[in-house]
Amino acid sequence: MNQNYTIEELQDRIKTIANLPTLPHIATRLMQIVNLPSTSADVVASLVSQDVSLSAKVLRLANSAFYGVPKSINTLNNAVVILGFKIIQTMVLSLTVFDMFVGGDDDSGAVFDRNNFWDHSLRCGVISRMLAHKRRRNFALDPEEAFCAGLLHDVGKIVMEQYLNQDLNRALRHAGANGVSVFEAEKNVLGYTHCDVASWLTGSWSLPDEIVQPLVYHHEPEEAAICADSVVACHIADILSKIETGAESEAAGQAIETLAPKADVLGLSAKDLWEILNEVPAEMERASLFIR
Repeated sequence: MNQNYTIEELQDRIKTIANLPTLPHIATRLMQIVNLPSTSADVVASLVSQDVSLSAKVLRLANSAFYGVPKSINTLNNAVVILGFKIIQTMVLSLTVFDMFVGGDDDSGAVFDRNNFWDHSLRCGVISRMLAHKRRRNFALDPEEAFCAGLLHDVGKIVMEQYLNQDLNRALRHAGANGVSVFEAEKNVLGYTHCDVASWLTGSWSLPDEIVQPLVYHHEPEEAAICADSVVACHIADILSKIETGAESEAAGQAIETLAPKADVLGLSAKDLWEILNEVPAEMERASLFIR
């Protein structure tokens, strides 16, 4: 049976990822200026335009059904004005992180499925956004931050897949052999989890707490000292995103019954969760450009 690493071995593992890539300049700068009173649409558009590939992706998404803009957006400046700073910020952050972790070693013998990973990530982001939109009837939870947090909630896994591949494989195999979650398997056989990795990764990224906290605590929402609502929304979305959509299955009913107390914290009912679950396929289609 696998055993946890010793403290010394775990420290070596942490050192392995101590030099993870930092958030690229454009995304870092955008995080710094987006909430400054002096920041204008021209400034944001000029910053994003420094990366031609990123600019093209932003414009493509801005014109997608996901954002539902009724007229064509032809320039970055128009995209910023029409969509707003918050959407551009989370869009740039999501696209940038995706680009940082493209590819992977297909010959590594990993049990990790990147296609399923990105599909689950997008599904979690979509459901988080839907939860936030419904919740705004009673409270203020930003849908775009919720979407970004859901989209990136498992970023620690993709980091492990690239930098700590053998560790991730051990955890995945343990999870499969013992019928436990990957999170539990990581704790059991590694002594650290993908949530710890997310915390280490984002420590120097200057991201909003509403995005960072769900990445770190979505498996243990009760441990979050701040941004509890953002964390709970991501926790609910993570669970719902693993359920087959479009049908009122027994698994869905059990999950929604279990999640009801947490949904109540957000001012949502079991009926709201059923509605969201049944709307996911259509929303996923609208959001598909994020991972194409």
